[in-house]
Amino acid sequence: MTHGDVLRRRENRRLFLQRLYELSEESTEVYEDGYAIAEELGLSRQDAERIARYFEDYGYVKNTGGSALVLRITAPGIDHVEGEVIRQNSHP
Repeated sequence: MTHGDVLRRRENRRLFLQRLYELSEESTEVYEDGYAIAEELGLSRQDAERIARYFEDYGYVKNTGGSALVLRITAPGIDHVEGEVIRQNSHP
């Protein structure tokens, strides 16, 4: 594993959670298809599952799909995404 691999994984996780956040804000649906998000971002199903497990460990998403990847962003996940946006915009 290279430094570039680690940076790419971190960026993929960031984009995935950000997209889940955006979808939750745009829709009246509470749950989103994690595989569809991954496909939209050019990620594999395996990547989607790995990312979802990572964010479940932090409490940022909840997977309610059993064998599917049906995700809901949690309040800590929303706070994390919004906090990142605020931090990025507060640096000149």
